[in-house]
Amino acid sequence: MEIQHETHNGVDVISMRGRFDAPAAPDAERMLKELLQHGMTRVVLDLSEVEYISSGGLRVIIMLTKALEKVNGDLKLCGLSPFVSEVFKITNLSKRYDICSTRDEALASFSVS
Repeated sequence: MEIQHETHNGVDVISMRGRFDAPAAPDAERMLKELLQHGMTRVVLDLSEVEYISSGGLRVIIMLTKALEKVNGDLKLCGLSPFVSEVFKITNLSKRYDICSTRDEALASFSVS
């Protein structure tokens, strides 16, 4: 899995590409924890290029959510493929997260929050 980080107007955008599964989860978790330690509080997680997500990937997203809640942060997800979207629906996580269609929509939602 490839992970990229960039910042847009104070919002950290994390883009992932590939399979977000158990083998990829430790690297993703390590990177996200490092960003959290450096003050990341407003996050867009762009999953538009994630073709597959497993419970390992979901665990990392939940860890990120809990860490952000402790600092009154906020997380938006965007670009879910049909498969990833279905996983979020089946696990009822789609009710837990603010899921946007596009990165631009997710970024814009922070300016109106």
